[in-house]
Amino acid sequence: MGEIEDDRIEKTGSLSEQAYQYVRSLILTGELKPGSVFTERKLAAQLDFSRTPFRTAITRLIGEGLAERLSNGTLVIREVPLDELLQIMVIRRQLESEAAAQAAVRATPDELEELIRATQAIIDAPSGDLEAFWRYDDHFHSFVADASGMPLLAKMIRENRDRVRMCHVARMERNFSEQAREHLRVLEAIKIRDQNKAREAMAEHAHHVRERFLRWYTGQ
Repeated sequence: MGEIEDDRIEKTGSLSEQAYQYVRSLILTGELKPGSVFTERKLAAQLDFSRTPFRTAITRLIGEGLAERLSNGTLVIREVPLDELLQIMVIRRQLESEAAAQAAVRATPDELEELIRATQAIIDAPSGDLEAFWRYDDHFHSFVADASGMPLLAKMIRENRDRVRMCHVARMERNFSEQAREHLRVLEAIKIRDQNKAREAMAEHAHHVRERFLRWYTGQ
């Protein structure tokens, strides 16, 4: 009985993770937009799951600030107000700057060189493809976060990036070459193991990200 029960728990956990990743992807790609209403039943039907894994997944998304349950029980994709987004960007600057500094003494050379080559390729020939750039951008920030050697810090960075991304990624500026140059300065500082330069380069990048966001938000 114990093994059967363990298998059942493992399967439920796996389905909950699949449900979480599915809903999260709908939010981050904009298929579920901020303010839109959704139901566990409809989402479960799309994956041919029971509603139980989605209850767990949605509780997790609510905890991360991506969704919320209104007083009447309605589930909606959370609209993040401007003042909160600006606070998140300040927090991101602090978190990612420290991650870059830690990565400067812990990063794996092979993966670092691969990312430097990918970054230089974007600088030399930016394509303007938002999805392709976002995958690269995700790779860059995930690399720095993970290379910090601090899993909790990496988790916090990812959660904050998700909350910003869901609000403006579809209309972000297409100045990919400029952003890649900012990334390259971070990577080059990490390569020479200079913690101060890495911290400063990431802080500068975060500052420019904030400026670009405000230009988008104000329509300038």
